[in-house]
Amino acid sequence: MSENLAAYLRHRDKIAALLDPSLYTIEWLDEQVATHSVGCMGNDGGVIVFEVKHYPTGAMDVHGLVAAGELEAILGLIEQAENWARDAGCVGALIASRPGWARVLKSRGYEPHQIAVRKVL
Repeated sequence: MSENLAAYLRHRDKIAALLDPSLYTIEWLDEQVATHSVGCMGNDGGVIVFEVKHYPTGAMDVHGLVAAGELEAILGLIEQAENWARDAGCVGALIASRPGWARVLKSRGYEPHQIAVRKVL
């Protein structure tokens, strides 16, 4: 078993608790990870799951889907994912998450890009 998959499995319960079950199930994410439809990077302290978002112009961003574990470990994994994405031809990195991440990642060059508002119907 790879280190990345082992990290995902170690943090699976934490990840499941972060997901909005009306939109994503942990079983869906398990399948995405198992089939390599999403990327997964992990270490002893944390794990991140990401995808490549393709735009009509051909540009691509790496898009962080979920992270769990210790903050310092996650920050190191984000840096690794950025390096991987740069090598893969991505032009940006996108993290859609709670507002706290904007504060944490500001010193690393992340800025608010768009805002999403949502209403449950």
